Amino acid sequence: MLHGRIAEQARITRLLAGESGALMVRGEAGAGKSALLAFAAELASDQIVLRASGSPEESHLPYGGLHMLLATTRPRWKQLPAQQRDVLDQLGEPQSCGEPASPYLPVWNLLRHLAGKRPVLCLIDDAHWLDRESLAVLSFCVRRLAAARVVILVAAEGEVPALQGIDELDLPGVDRQAALDIVAECRPGIVPQVRERIVEDARGNPLALRELAAGISPAQVEGRLSPLGLHTGWAGRSRRADQLYGACLRALPERTRFLLLLAAADPAAALPELLAATGATPTDLEPAETARLVEVRPDRLTPRHLLILVAAYQSAPVSARIAAHRALTETSAERRVWHLAAAVLGPDEEIARELEGIGTSSALERAAELTTDPEPRARRYAAAAVAASDAGQLRRAADLATCATKLSAEPSTLASAARVLATVESEIGSPTKAARMLLDAAARIGDDDHAMAIVMIADAIRLFGYSGDEGLAAEIAAAVWSAPATSQASSRGSARTSTQASSPASARASSRASARASSPASSQVVRSGAQPTWSAPLARSLPTLAKIMAGDPFSGFAVIGELVEHTPALATQQAITATSLGLMAADAGSALRLTSTLVADCRHQDLMGLLPYALQLQAQALMLSGRSAEALRLATEGLKLAGDLGQTHRVGHLSGLVALIAALSGDEKRCRAYAESSLDYCADHDAPASAALATWALGLLELGLGRAGAAVAHLERVVAGPAHHPVIAVHCAADLVDAAVQADLPGATVEPLALLERWAGDTRQRWVGAVALRCRALTAPDGEAEPLFLGALDLHGPSLTAFQRARTELAYGQWLRRIRRRSEARSHLRAARAAFEQLGATPWAERAAAELSASGESSPAGPLPEALRGLTPQERQVVFLAAQGSSNREIAAQLFLSPRTVGFHLYRAFPKLGITSRTELADLVRQAVTGIGTITPAAE
Repeated sequence: MLHGRIAEQARITRLLAGESGALMVRGEAGAGKSALLAFAAELASDQIVLRASGSPEESHLPYGGLHMLLATTRPRWKQLPAQQRDVLDQLGEPQSCGEPASPYLPVWNLLRHLAGKRPVLCLIDDAHWLDRESLAVLSFCVRRLAAARVVILVAAEGEVPALQGIDELDLPGVDRQAALDIVAECRPGIVPQVRERIVEDARGNPLALRELAAGISPAQVEGRLSPLGLHTGWAGRSRRADQLYGACLRALPERTRFLLLLAAADPAAALPELLAATGATPTDLEPAETARLVEVRPDRLTPRHLLILVAAYQSAPVSARIAAHRALTETSAERRVWHLAAAVLGPDEEIARELEGIGTSSALERAAELTTDPEPRARRYAAAAVAASDAGQLRRAADLATCATKLSAEPSTLASAARVLATVESEIGSPTKAARMLLDAAARIGDDDHAMAIVMIADAIRLFGYSGDEGLAAEIAAAVWSAPATSQASSRGSARTSTQASSPASARASSRASARASSPASSQVVRSGAQPTWSAPLARSLPTLAKIMAGDPFSGFAVIGELVEHTPALATQQAITATSLGLMAADAGSALRLTSTLVADCRHQDLMGLLPYALQLQAQALMLSGRSAEALRLATEGLKLAGDLGQTHRVGHLSGLVALIAALSGDEKRCRAYAESSLDYCADHDAPASAALATWALGLLELGLGRAGAAVAHLERVVAGPAHHPVIAVHCAADLVDAAVQADLPGATVEPLALLERWAGDTRQRWVGAVALRCRALTAPDGEAEPLFLGALDLHGPSLTAFQRARTELAYGQWLRRIRRRSEARSHLRAARAAFEQLGATPWAERAAAELSASGESSPAGPLPEALRGLTPQERQVVFLAAQGSSNREIAAQLFLSPRTVGFHLYRAFPKLGITSRTELADLVRQAVTGIGTITPAAE
């Protein structure tokens, strides 16, 4: 399949649609010339297709090319005069004495005769190797094509002087997306970082892309990289590279070949470094220049094709490769340790220490390979596993962590490996199993590394948020409460929760917790003689978090608030855990601030494996604030990246989140598609939180579209049915109350209203209290409703949660209209409609407009411009960042694109938006997204 050649294919299609013509396709080796000729042959299936190709071995044979081109037409030669038949018979044969007969007219007459029956297509590949006599005849025919239905399509590298004047089609490198498609087609499963490296090194050449993708080792497929050339890590050989350039390289003087080997061993090395490594001079490169293998500039030696370096490296014996790497250690200071590591054949602790100092997963893995002592080796493998996990290289991270586990008995090393294995399990397997892996590991190291045990328990609690398994909740509670210091921390951090009523689920979990608290595995986590540092915010939060996860989401969010306050001081992984837990406290302002920082940190530190989670959290925070357009952009980015990384659980959850955001804006098609995708995943996997999220999305969609009965059916499944999840149930409780009131099902409001009011009392967030008052007003008698509505509006104030305030304005306006206070209703309905329009909540804006109409007021012309909806997801990402003032290069860094691709997306987006400048873009996006003149950036 041809990738990235749409324009070139269109040019050839137009050529074949005409009566006659000629075209030369030019490009470097592997650019796709032969593929385009094959495309032309496929298009011309009903025509006479003649083929020939040049080769170095036959370039000296006169008329050898014509002999190949016309070989299949011999039965038709009988239609020509006898003298012309004799000339054609002699093509390609050794010439006898005397001047050979001219084939110009016989060849032309044959082509005309063939074209009298059907159009003729002549395909000439590698014309730069065709003999000059054949090229002269082809040039003669090209100049006469107007008189016959003949098309001549030629492919060549560089100039072909004999065919000067023919129309040309130059083949540049394919664009980034086409390059990625080629790599994926050739070698599925390559991690994104390696795919990007292949695309960068190949510079758009399709052959180089395929050869690199096919040639890299299994370890490289999983993410093992060094700053040296990809081919230095290959296990096999590229036959194509040897076919193209092996003979030319072998013909070079030894000193020249060694210089090219140096360039192959370190493609980033400057020319002075290469010369200094051998004491050579630029004169030693002249044979390679003459052979058109390289271009020599004052500071750089540039191969004319990447496969020249591949052939130079793989054709050299091992001893020569080692010599090349050793020579480069003296001149290439930045990459010195990598050359040392490539040159050494056995363990070397000094080199291992230098590699460990680099800190990347590949450097740490190589350091471990050079280490003999089992414990330091295991520690380096564990550190490599952590770095690989952070980079999103899940399979490689698991393999490295397993290596560490087999070698070590050190608690801290085993704990690091266990966290990696649990991370991998949570992303591609079962969050419940992953949480239990963390609890088991925490139990094993509790006496030796209290701080790590606390972090691991907190991670287990976070994973319970995706599980909901009551047995797991009891195990978490046992792990926390087995510490004697826990009760002290609890009394300081959440003393008032002891007086709160417990739910039946909480009581069941507590009884299981008590039964497990004395178990050996649990009691080993924390003992009285080896207490963790309970003064740390994370430690103080554990008892409260354990209660919440055990089914009592009203155990005191004050401790979580303290945890959120300390989040910026935590490492990125811990900050993700803390922020994930802190979102339960419903603090929209803090959530936006923390998640923006998290996303920026992940981008800046290249923590690709953590970025999808961070994007999910920021999308949740934005949705909490009602800013659905920005939330959708980030959730979509996270979903794509999670898919690229193979994070199947994250894909399932983000699909549910995208569905929920789409429901808010009334995008029914998108909502149902993503919800169905998420639920399909959940049907076969341990992912109850994702199932609850997708079910909530369907309920919110039905509610927004005015189908209250259907909304109740979905939402009841989340609050108290088979899709129940304790945390998500609280968040969607207000939607169930609203839907049940509209469907005239008063009994269905009791449980969600109780949940909501208890949540409001515990979080003490003003907007949550306002929502609880609104829901109480919806269910109250008319004589009691108005003070509740007014109290809700007062609590909302100038809240960041604009969507919830607009819903309160709508509900109050509806109530006022229903009791015939229409004039008063209109101001609230207008405010609701305006807010919904600004937030892009189309079905809610339509409901507010309908209420206004019912109150006697006609709607204005329409909502804000909806041009942004005409952009592709990638264009929306680029547009939002450009509107914030980011340069093309800055946008490219954030979105893992090239600056050229960013410019292309802006070029496509501006006409769709009806604008011509970035200033207009910023104004348009500001109005369409926030309505308040500012945009919260995805990353500061």
